[in-house]
Amino acid sequence: MFNIEEHKERIRIINHGRTKWPQEKNITKLYQMACKDLGIEPKTISTSTASHLPTPEESAKENPQSKFSILCPKCNKKSYVLRGICKGCKDAEGGVYKTMFKCYECNHVEKSKEPLVIWMQRLGIEFGTQSKQSLGIKIVTDKGEK
Repeated sequence: MFNIEEHKERIRIINHGRTKWPQEKNITKLYQMACKDLGIEPKTISTSTASHLPTPEESAKENPQSKFSILCPKCNKKSYVLRGICKGCKDAEGGVYKTMFKCYECNHVEKSKEPLVIWMQRLGIEFGTQSKQSLGIKIVTDKGEK
């Protein structure tokens, strides 16, 4: 499960590495070099936790100003969070619905036929189209290693 505090600590360590070795683009190497420099034992993480980005709900709970949450029409709290629905999920009702808002305070739900990308644009969330390569990110598997 994603732990925001561990994530923040890892980012702080990587940023330390970026400061000392700005030419290095591989964040795994930066993390390992920064840990060594700081005298910290590097923590091994699994693919399931390493590849997890915070969900919109996790982002909204951590940062109340997040654009992922809006005022819930039922309880009037800024806890109404956008979620994507996959076609095969029960909530999609056979692929009819693509997104939903769910309040993490009162559990009120509204479904939408609009795709997640459309709702993100409506909420002012700009994400663009990026690839690992365009961001200068390299990981171990980019070399074909496992």
